Amino acid sequence: MFELHHLKGNTYYIDGTTNCGVYKLNDKNECALIDCGTEEDGPKIYKAIKDFGFKITHLIFTHCHADHSGGWEYIYKNSGCKMIASKVERGFFRDPKLDIGFLYGGYPLDEYDGKLMHIDMNDEIYALDEIPAGLDWFHLPGHHYGMIGVKTADDVYFVADTLGSINLVEKAHILLIYDVKGYLSSLDFVESLNGNIVVPAHSEVTTNIKPVVEFNRNNCYNIINILLDFLHEEHNCVECATYIFDHFDLKISYNKYMLILSTVRSYLSYLSNQKRIRNYFKNNRLLFINDSK
Repeated sequence: MFELHHLKGNTYYIDGTTNCGVYKLNDKNECALIDCGTEEDGPKIYKAIKDFGFKITHLIFTHCHADHSGGWEYIYKNSGCKMIASKVERGFFRDPKLDIGFLYGGYPLDEYDGKLMHIDMNDEIYALDEIPAGLDWFHLPGHHYGMIGVKTADDVYFVADTLGSINLVEKAHILLIYDVKGYLSSLDFVESLNGNIVVPAHSEVTTNIKPVVEFNRNNCYNIINILLDFLHEEHNCVECATYIFDHFDLKISYNKYMLILSTVRSYLSYLSNQKRIRNYFKNNRLLFINDSK
């Protein structure tokens, strides 16, 4: 792990807990780094790049989660690189409680206020129009509010957290999704890249991404069907989240409860907006029901 692997042309990646992209920008061996792993990963990623003879001049974040951005401080202090993120994600970087509050739906409990899902960043973060030549960004809605992917001039696609590996999905059962409709759209887009080199953050690099996309899509449909079956009787969001924990026999924790409750809310909004379930108030409770037979 944490080795620099050549993919194609000027495009490389570093394998780790989060796969990170590296793109050589010029003959001076200056490079752009796409994501930078956790706080613990930062020194290892920096060393792998430095030992290869590259110098980091740009750090591009796909989104703010700490497994993609936690290594920023070490890399920034040692390279002085220009950091770049989408408009919305820059906002999340600015306030360490914003992403936790976003997921929790209000000011978070202290038990949620760890480094798992956020970092505090006070240094300058530039807009996406500062991405250097040879790289293009694209929207990847679904997992997080302003997540992006990055395409290199070598037609290599870094697709962040759009996909979980089959092992990860089988173990977790339900992955964090903010926008289910956008997520399904992003899966369709990534599937269209089949035949190109695709680098998911948490799955193997491949030119045959279709099976992994299909597995993630089917898992999403499975969650939808579980909720539709449960909602043949009326339930609120918390009851639906509890059912998901029970159905998959998941071990509860503060962070896992927050992530799954937030994701279940997103699924219920999607199903309600698609008119596949109905929502209404009863006894001062917001309830959902599947009226179909």
